[in-house]
Amino acid sequence: MPESRVRRRGSPQGKRRDKPREAQARETQAAQKQAETRKLSPAAYTRRRVLGWSVVALGVLIGVQHLMHHLGFFTLISPGWDDLVAGYPLAAILGIAGAIVLSRT
Repeated sequence: MPESRVRRRGSPQGKRRDKPREAQARETQAAQKQAETRKLSPAAYTRRRVLGWSVVALGVLIGVQHLMHHLGFFTLISPGWDDLVAGYPLAAILGIAGAIVLSRT
C-alpha cells in the first residue's frame, strides 16, 4: 500500500524559511562590510583631527585679527581689502570648513 502524504503524528516538522528576516540579515551584513571598508585607521583619524583643529584655529586667529583691526590696534593691509579678504566671512568659512573636516561622515 502506498505511503500516505498526510503527516504522521510525532514526526518532526520541517522548519519554514523566514524570507523577510533572511533578506534583512543579508542587508545588515552588506552594510557591516561597507562600514568596515570606510573605517578610519587611528593614524588617519589623528591626521584628520589635527587638520580640522588647525583650520578652526586659523579661522579664530583671522577673526581676532579682524576684530583688532577694527578696534584700531594695528593694520596689516588696507581697510577695504581687509574687509573683503580677511574679514569675518573668511573666519566663518574656515571655522565651518574645520568643523566639516572634524565630523566623521
